[in-house]
Amino acid sequence: MVLNQRSLLLYLGASLMSLYSRRKFLTAAFFLVGCGYAPVHGINPKTKKLYTSVFVQAPKDRVEFELVRNLEKQFRKNSSNRYLLNYTLTIKEEKGVVSASQTLERYSLFGSLKYSLNDKDGGVVLTNTAKSFTAYSATGTPLATERAKRDAQDRLMVILAEQVLTRISILSQL
Repeated sequence: MVLNQRSLLLYLGASLMSLYSRRKFLTAAFFLVGCGYAPVHGINPKTKKLYTSVFVQAPKDRVEFELVRNLEKQFRKNSSNRYLLNYTLTIKEEKGVVSASQTLERYSLFGSLKYSLNDKDGGVVLTNTAKSFTAYSATGTPLATERAKRDAQDRLMVILAEQVLTRISILSQL
């Protein structure tokens, strides 16, 4: 009977747990599963090569600056500007929760990021749209509400940047 790695691990886990030996189970799991693990944004040379050759369009405001900052965490210093990442960011704010006293207590932010990865000759390599949403509370002082709005915008930029990075990482695997 041929066992694949997962079924072997389950078999070992069941037999070792029945003996109440966690230490042996964790050691076996580490050696059997750990050898095939590779993170998506990790050491893959193709992804690293692509990430170091992308230049991101300059930001126009604070929110776009947060987006670019999150993207450039992965892109790092580019040795060549082989690709240019152009984007159009749209954020829509909607009233969320209205209390019984007719005051707004929560707002929702909906973000849409249309982006395209172009080579230096102008050819389009990838075009896509990343979408997500987040919310913030409007209770408290106006200063607290403004700070909550900025935090929600920052969270939204992290989410959108991760979607872009994941899509570009998948492209590098092809």
